Amino acid sequence: MTQNILTRIICAAVCGMSLIFSSAYAQVRSEYDNGVMGLYRVLQQLQTTASAMQTGAHPDDEDSALLAYLARRESARTAYLSLTRGDGGQNLVGPELFEQLGVIRTEELLQARRLDGAEQLFTRAVDFGFSEQRAEAARLWDEEIILGDMVRAIRLFRPMVVVSRFTGTPADGHGHHQFAGYLTPLAIEAAADPSRFTDQIAEGLMPWQTQKTYVTERMDSSSNDTAVMALNTGEVSPVIGRSYFEIAMQGRSQQKTQQMGSLEYRGPQTSGVRLIESRVQAPHSETSVFDGIDTTVTGISRYETIVGSALVEQLTKLENVAADALETYDPRAPEKLIPVLARGLDITRTATSTAQQSDTRRLLRQKSTEFETALRLASGIVVDALGDSETVVAGSVLNATVHVFLDDDVDVTVSSVNLVVPDNWTATLVNDDSGSDGCEACRNERPTAEWRFLVKVPDDADITQPYWLEHPSRNFGYDWSMAGDARNQPFRPPLLTAEVSVTVAGADLKIRKAVEFRFADGARGELRRPIDVVPAVSVSPATELLIVPTSRQDQTYELLQSISNNTDNVLEGTATFDVPGGWIQAPAALPFLLRGRSASTTLGFTIGVPGGTSPGKYEIMATASVDGRQYQQAMQQIAHPHIQSHRVYRPSALTVQLIDVKVAPVKVGYVMGSGDAVPEAIRRLGVDVVLLDDNDLAVGDLTRFDIIIVGIRASGTRPAFVANNGRLLEFAEQGGTLVVQYQQGDYFSAGLPPFPASMQPSVRTIDEAAPVTILQPDHPLFNFPNKIVAADFDNWVQERNGYTFTEFDKDHYVPLLECHDEGESESNGGMMYARIGAGQYLYTSYAWFRQLPQGVPGAYRIFANILSLPRSR
Repeated sequence: MTQNILTRIICAAVCGMSLIFSSAYAQVRSEYDNGVMGLYRVLQQLQTTASAMQTGAHPDDEDSALLAYLARRESARTAYLSLTRGDGGQNLVGPELFEQLGVIRTEELLQARRLDGAEQLFTRAVDFGFSEQRAEAARLWDEEIILGDMVRAIRLFRPMVVVSRFTGTPADGHGHHQFAGYLTPLAIEAAADPSRFTDQIAEGLMPWQTQKTYVTERMDSSSNDTAVMALNTGEVSPVIGRSYFEIAMQGRSQQKTQQMGSLEYRGPQTSGVRLIESRVQAPHSETSVFDGIDTTVTGISRYETIVGSALVEQLTKLENVAADALETYDPRAPEKLIPVLARGLDITRTATSTAQQSDTRRLLRQKSTEFETALRLASGIVVDALGDSETVVAGSVLNATVHVFLDDDVDVTVSSVNLVVPDNWTATLVNDDSGSDGCEACRNERPTAEWRFLVKVPDDADITQPYWLEHPSRNFGYDWSMAGDARNQPFRPPLLTAEVSVTVAGADLKIRKAVEFRFADGARGELRRPIDVVPAVSVSPATELLIVPTSRQDQTYELLQSISNNTDNVLEGTATFDVPGGWIQAPAALPFLLRGRSASTTLGFTIGVPGGTSPGKYEIMATASVDGRQYQQAMQQIAHPHIQSHRVYRPSALTVQLIDVKVAPVKVGYVMGSGDAVPEAIRRLGVDVVLLDDNDLAVGDLTRFDIIIVGIRASGTRPAFVANNGRLLEFAEQGGTLVVQYQQGDYFSAGLPPFPASMQPSVRTIDEAAPVTILQPDHPLFNFPNKIVAADFDNWVQERNGYTFTEFDKDHYVPLLECHDEGESESNGGMMYARIGAGQYLYTSYAWFRQLPQGVPGAYRIFANILSLPRSR
């Protein structure tokens, strides 16, 4: 919840009219918080003020079962604070890496939280990939900045208990894990100190003292450490009918980019936590992380400097009403709770106006929100808000329809309906008659009442994108300088929200619902999308990278520029490329005409690279001009079935990388694994590549290829590759060249290498600048057709290699390279060569999938030699 929304809640509470928020943009549909199940959960939350936060470094670090247990069994406000968005990891479901992967993993965490019931927060740290030591994280991340982000999250969420996922020691493994464990107690201490991070206090975030700190402990059936509290997350919720562990694993399975699909085990399951620090007197043998902490409603008074008798009396009444609501709840007739809930809401608002201290008012506002939510659920009020388009452009209009559905047996009065829009936008009510058919997407619905608005988007409206990508990152940290209240949050709040004021049993409520675009997918059914502002025109070169071999002769290349219309209007303009001085472009410009939304065209240009142009990187900008305005942004939609869609932008730039590189003419087949851009990189070298489908692997003619390359993680994502691995080895035995990029443990456990070998996941080289030694300098891979030298390993990104051979048959495999991180043992299993029959086998765990899309010159030269192996003999 962002600070500006918090401010609105405060203002509404003071005015006697509070807000109820409906969840927006969630792709996963969780039924656990709807209907009678959702109502029962809110009634449980009314009994307590408990709150907890877990800290970690990445998506997937969290103890999901513990989060579900705290949120749904203990009814505590619960959050997971992740230092990063996982943008340095790998992607099992698509080609997105780096920032784009961070968007997907942010969404995956939101889907998981929707199921386990917790909230999600972040710092601005950029995930730079696997790290073995805390020192590397400390060197690349600004400790004071990341610490400040953690402090801000703690002061914003104000947890009574913090559970650190990590200890801050080498036992945590990953250097990021160690850094998160190291920073957590520092952040807890700093959050309570008014002299630390005073800029946060100036913006209204007051110091906060956590009461207890725990660290998680892995447990198994043989654990008997009495200092560790074992929480049975396998306990079944009688209302949901599933255990908290089952619910958590359902959420964890949403983290699909990391292959986190999990079994939802039944029966006893355990999450262990060890108490590190406590500021309260707790029993020696604890059964809850909240033992010793007053989490009662009447305990709210402890935040007051001077406790007035009126407040004590109101809190006592409030606690009794909350208990009465839970005790008398009848799932067959939830409307019977309406009078008691309305009374509880009135008491809460009165107590809020009586309270003097901000934390007292905060907790009472939380109770108000819970009473309001309970009233909405008990009353059966449903608010829906739909727009007629998923995207809008500056200067355009959007039709928005607000529906209210009411239970005929409950007396509810709708007093007003408004649309909350950004500054400088306008929303005009154009029809308030019920039964209108103004909403195309809800033609067959019959709401109790309907309101239609015409929304005018200003000419200077900013495009919608993840706030942390609005400015370039700096020093492995995202730029939050203009993020405002969105800091620490997954995304910015929705652009448009409906605000419906109703009265139930004398209680005034204000229900908010994000405006969404709804449509039917033929295979998946109803889908919803947020409303985004997009540029009128998006401009994309057909490729972001062009590899040009150096030459003494002039060279010409065809460049394609795609232009898309995001408006409902006919657009006419001209397109061009801005080439470096001395280069030739023909024609100088081309006209285009786009007739309406989604219309696009692709225009072809020829550029001439003068002979003798020095090796290096050259930027070419694609530009579309319409009505005197230039457009130079490429839009990419990130959309997968398990997440909500988002759009990210980059300059419409094409990088031309001039490299001294040659490649032999070969016929290449490619077995795509979990998704990478290596086939495109092969085509950039002027070599055609055929992607092999399952039928090709099973019965296709493999002899038509000189070389077959297996993509990353194919053994985990392509069953047909595993089933037909024998055919690929036979291809090599008969004279072909088989190249296998990095695979995980299943490649080795299934016995897929041609000769015995094994792998330990921890053996990798994560320092992209780690020295590389060529062990076989006379091998063709380092001599044909390019002479590979030390400089070819310069300027690599993120890592050298991972998932290397650690044990292997020395009679058959020949290690070609040695590389290791500083302080680690030598590792020569990252590039393994073997003769197999009349052919060749190469296992290469070097990170080509990262280097080639980034245009690393040396990586192209080495990979060109790999491609040329069939001709090197």
